[in-house]
Amino acid sequence: MPPNLIRRSASHPALTLTAAVLAALAGLASGCAGPHGHAVDTAPAGSLVTPGPAAPVTATAAPSDLSALRLPIEDYLLTPAQDAHLEHAVWVVAGGCMKRQGFDFQAPPELAHQRSGSEVPRRYGPADPATAAVEGYHSPADPDQQPQPRTPLPADLPAPERAALTGTGHGAPAGGCHGEAQRQLAGTDPLGSSQLAGQINSMSYTQATADPRVKAAFAAWSACMKAEGYTYATPVDAYNDPRWQQSSTPGRLEIATATADTGCKRRTNLIGIWYGVDAAYQQQQIRLHQAQLDHDRASEQHQLALAQQALR
Repeated sequence: MPPNLIRRSASHPALTLTAAVLAALAGLASGCAGPHGHAVDTAPAGSLVTPGPAAPVTATAAPSDLSALRLPIEDYLLTPAQDAHLEHAVWVVAGGCMKRQGFDFQAPPELAHQRSGSEVPRRYGPADPATAAVEGYHSPADPDQQPQPRTPLPADLPAPERAALTGTGHGAPAGGCHGEAQRQLAGTDPLGSSQLAGQINSMSYTQATADPRVKAAFAAWSACMKAEGYTYATPVDAYNDPRWQQSSTPGRLEIATATADTGCKRRTNLIGIWYGVDAAYQQQQIRLHQAQLDHDRASEQHQLALAQQALR
């Protein structure tokens, strides 16, 4: 999730795209600029190219419930909840290996409160006026404030157990019991969510935020906010106002600002435009790297299936 805007994220169930948004995305996908030749079979980190401007965006209003939206690249990404579940399975499998090595190793508990639905509802900042009127720019029970998956080795592990886990002990498998568990679930593929899809997700946000169409929507939003008595050039500036970080709970000014923010987003259809451009850039990259993304998605699903078996 792009760190320059989103520090907090709420969980929402992933629902099916509305017909209007599906139609808009179909139009985006059919006219995407950039290469449309053979899919790239592999795409190592840092290999993403920056294609030309995204396709024209149909001005479709975002639905009132943004959890109805999913970005195209989310089809190739594990949710934080899935990633935490997979990581927990690795520790459980590693625990079995440790018992064979003669250690009574207890796997760390699975991380709780991780997001399981679409990331769209908070990707573009607060969007719901009713929620903003209570939370401002804060978000209680925030999944993204929890420790992220990839649980580190327990700090208080005795040296012999640490050696067995990491592979430095005599008779331990290559990479230790933790490495063996990762290979059992992922084989030769990276464990967990597609790194390529994560790159595309971050890059499209950066591209969309710098896109002239989104900048024009920012200007309209800024003028609306000015009329309400608030001076911000972009919603990113409003969200990241350092005054909101001075308290763990929202104050009266923060709530008033966030309420005006969400109202202006709706009046200018900022989120509809921002999301449309964001999705269009993602569709370009998906076309360019389709084969690798399909491979990554198949690997993710296989890993999750093996994790379920291991946890039974």
